[in-house]
Amino acid sequence: MNFMDSTMLLVGTAPQYFFDNVVMEQIQDLTKVFHSPAKDPEPVLQKDRPWEHVPYFTVCGWSVVRDSQSGEFKCWYEDWQINPQGTHAEGAAPDRPTLEITPSRMCYARSDDGQTWQKPALDYSVEDGKKTNVVFGNPSHLRAESSTVIEDLLESDPAKRFKTFYGHIAPAGYVVSIAHSPDGIRWTPSNPPEFGHLGTGLGDVYMVFQDLESHAYRLTGRHQGILTVHHDARRPQTPCVFFHPTYPRDASRANKRRVFQATSTDLVHFSSPHCIITPDEDIENLDETFYGMAQIRMGQGYLGFLNTLHEVSNTMNVRLVHSRDGWSWHHLNHRQPWLTTSEDSWDRNMVNISSPPIRVDDELYVFHGGARNHHDWWISGLQEELDVPEAFTLDEVGYGLGLARLRPDGFVSLDAGPVREGVMVTRALRTSGKQLVLNADCGTGGCIRIEATDADENVLGGCALDRFDTYTGDSLNAVMTWQGKPDIPHSGCLRLRFFMRNASLYSFAFA
Repeated sequence: MNFMDSTMLLVGTAPQYFFDNVVMEQIQDLTKVFHSPAKDPEPVLQKDRPWEHVPYFTVCGWSVVRDSQSGEFKCWYEDWQINPQGTHAEGAAPDRPTLEITPSRMCYARSDDGQTWQKPALDYSVEDGKKTNVVFGNPSHLRAESSTVIEDLLESDPAKRFKTFYGHIAPAGYVVSIAHSPDGIRWTPSNPPEFGHLGTGLGDVYMVFQDLESHAYRLTGRHQGILTVHHDARRPQTPCVFFHPTYPRDASRANKRRVFQATSTDLVHFSSPHCIITPDEDIENLDETFYGMAQIRMGQGYLGFLNTLHEVSNTMNVRLVHSRDGWSWHHLNHRQPWLTTSEDSWDRNMVNISSPPIRVDDELYVFHGGARNHHDWWISGLQEELDVPEAFTLDEVGYGLGLARLRPDGFVSLDAGPVREGVMVTRALRTSGKQLVLNADCGTGGCIRIEATDADENVLGGCALDRFDTYTGDSLNAVMTWQGKPDIPHSGCLRLRFFMRNASLYSFAFA
């Protein structure tokens, strides 16, 4: 981190993670390990209905929520009615069809366990005499593009328990609007939210995070002016393609996709979007752009899932970023992917995170979008005369929703090997909690031992290392004891000394 303050060490009962090094004063023979979720081999949702065109499980094209009242899983996804082969507009060359895009709409699926899903037959849209699972977006008048859905835990009106932000074309241009629903199926449009000096305009990727601590909403998305130059008249030889030219270190022509954030207390009046994370030309590769970011609260900070697009390979994967305040974000794991594609699989070219992971018993369910096709070759391939199979047929296009699983709070661990004993001494931590709880896993022959001291490193009574009941297990919430006693006799401030061998420590907390 670029800064640290003593107030960060007022930890209370919040879990302490190792995304940054704030709580650690001394380290010896320990390493950080970032853990990726294990993906199930097949998607849980994909195209399998005659009325579906391109179920668009891309960034901001889907949302998964576990209903806090019923416990059921709900998924909303965009059905993009696009024909890349296009139509031959009047005056167009016979071999250069015009891209044909008709209004998108939002579909709905449900599940009891998050693994087996159903697409219910509903009344909103009937096609060829059959009910469909379309719930919002009528092709005759309403385009519901890039819909992102939340269960609004801050809403007191049960008729507005679910909210969706969606994009559509208005006379003034691309507008982001909002609709509400009591159940996620019956939707009522509301007035569009406003984003400071931008009014109702915004880019076409946006995700909403509820900060329950501050009773506020944070929307991460794109600024409507994110792409500033469509063609450089001074360089007519520059081709007009899907991606615009970029100009390193020229802020006035910054054309790379990057993440902006706006805040609101009522989902109507937002602040003007402020850029929070942007590619660094000296670190990121020349073709890497940040497509959009979902976020969750983790202890005293925030964890972001940064969808990263690689323009040349036309592929996408997900990185982790971390923030203590929700505005200053820092890359983790040396910018290496946290969730990536699987060779020769249904998601071999793209993966993305658009909704927060969901805790299910002793697992974290990480739902992720994926695709066997590339990002845009199939969309503009004919217009650009690209020699790729997916430019010529929709049979090469396939998106889906996948499920991956991770240990709860298991994103990063502090690990000791089996040969040398690892040691970590914390800074002086302020808490009223008297018991120490670990999320930790000891390997074969591995163990964790702990000593508790005051701020001046005097051992607290009864909590010496030789009295500690050595921990050798694998638990998400193991209470530590010294000769059977869990309470640490401190007066509000203490340090911990960890001694580890062949073990992984994911987090600790005071209870």
